[in-house]
Amino acid sequence: MPSEQHTDETLHVDDDLGLWVPPELREFDKQIVFRTPKGTIQHFGSEPLDGYYGLIDESAFGEEDELRDCRNPELAPDRVSIKSQGEDPQVFEVNDVA
Repeated sequence: MPSEQHTDETLHVDDDLGLWVPPELREFDKQIVFRTPKGTIQHFGSEPLDGYYGLIDESAFGEEDELRDCRNPELAPDRVSIKSQGEDPQVFEVNDVA
């Protein structure tokens, strides 16, 4: 398993738009993978993402024992991993979700 690269950049979730994605991660070749405490989303394609990713909202975050079927407990309560295919994952803290 590749080592995770941690950054100091803090992400946030907009109530209407979803998770804000840093500009440097919006473009990818084949797929990008988002991991939250609650689960994993694989987004296939090659079109750049919008600034916000609507499939991830505040319900994807929380304490391990508060989430039903927590899939990625190492990210609880407020972290997300974003990984483009062939790259190492980048782990971010998500502001004000836990």
